[in-house]
Amino acid sequence: MKVVSLFLSIFVFGIAAYFFATDFRNSLELNYIIYMLLLLILMSICVVGVMINVPLLIRGKRKMNIFIYTSFSKKYAANSKRIRLKRNNHFKKEPNYHQDTI
Repeated sequence: MKVVSLFLSIFVFGIAAYFFATDFRNSLELNYIIYMLLLLILMSICVVGVMINVPLLIRGKRKMNIFIYTSFSKKYAANSKRIRLKRNNHFKKEPNYHQDTI
């Protein structure tokens, strides 16, 4: 999705720059000024889109390791140097709210 957004930003920037270059002339008409300002705004939005997406592609994809804690994983984690399990669990159990409501 990031690659599509990057290519779309580059493509739209190229089209807007083409129309800006072909329609450029010295004129003080209000419609012409508004049209050129809209093209400049569109090109600046595309530049921001490229600036946002390029660093994400350069860094690459980060891998996420998901570790499910089961009885086997607790034994494995206790022997592992990378994962340390705390002996005292500081998280309290959730209270039981099993009250009858009328």
